[in-house]
Amino acid sequence: WLKSRHLGPPAARLPASTPRLAPRPTRAAMGNAFTQFDCQQEDVGGKVLCVRQTFEGEPNEDIDETEEVGDTDFKVHMLICGLDYTGDRNWAGQKPLDTGFAWQMMDQLATASGCETVKKLWNTQCTKAGVLGAIEEVGSLCEAGDYFVFYYTGHGDRLPDDDGDEVSGMDSAMCLLGPDGQVEPRQSYWLRDDDFAQAIVDAVDAEANVIVLADCCHSGTIMDVAHSMWSGRRALSITGCSDKQTSAGTGKGGMFSRALCRAVQDLQSEAESGYMCSKLYNKTLAKYREFKLPSHTQDITIHGCGLMPNQFVWPLQPEEDFVTLANTNYRDFELNIS
Repeated sequence: WLKSRHLGPPAARLPASTPRLAPRPTRAAMGNAFTQFDCQQEDVGGKVLCVRQTFEGEPNEDIDETEEVGDTDFKVHMLICGLDYTGDRNWAGQKPLDTGFAWQMMDQLATASGCETVKKLWNTQCTKAGVLGAIEEVGSLCEAGDYFVFYYTGHGDRLPDDDGDEVSGMDSAMCLLGPDGQVEPRQSYWLRDDDFAQAIVDAVDAEANVIVLADCCHSGTIMDVAHSMWSGRRALSITGCSDKQTSAGTGKGGMFSRALCRAVQDLQSEAESGYMCSKLYNKTLAKYREFKLPSHTQDITIHGCGLMPNQFVWPLQPEEDFVTLANTNYRDFELNIS
């Protein structure tokens, strides 16, 4: 599912004291699927100090799997954030979202999977300060080999890039609330992808693993793994849609969250000994295709760095028989795009 690509000729040998950084390619140059080593620096002895491998999957297409189950001797520390915007007096509060259902589904999954830590933020708790503080609190609990898992369901949008690091000229952002419980002004209250990613990097041990799950619009690159801050780290994101798309609600939780939880339920019997993120992603796509309605399509995306998806253990595997709320209490739905 990945294509190796050499981004131009090898760089000329620089003096040993000179850092070497490959130019950051444009989206057109990278294509839809790629493997890229794009941050290489050398010390005086020629030793590589940092190498970042990034990957991106083809939209809504299966990726390479493995039957390996990986090392499961780790702890999972999870942060679950959700907003339905009840109480907002702006555009978001005029039509509250159905995100509470998905938020409960992920809480159910985290609890069933025996996570060491499950911290939950809902609505007015989801301010920029609240989310960043929770990332610091939960992320700091991770030791080498552990997993930090972040889940978000709510509105997502884009803001004009404020530091020139986006080829598109736009930052992805989570539409959080201010201390007054309102979603505007966005420039002050929303959380940009750069700041979100930096908070994770600052909080989580460099030898831990990071997984971000985002069920919101314009979320494809919400973790910004192409940024140099991720050099030498292992991180992966699975999101409900690309940066230019919207994610559909159903009246009982987002299509992506429902598909993911159903995938975990199926894999509990299909892969009893355990499985990697690649298998979880492919099964999520299958459940999305099974239940999607023809009136809306979203590209469930996968991005990351440091390891390939078939090298990442999926950390949310229930310890006992698991039936997701998406298949019981919240089974029936109607498509709701907002």
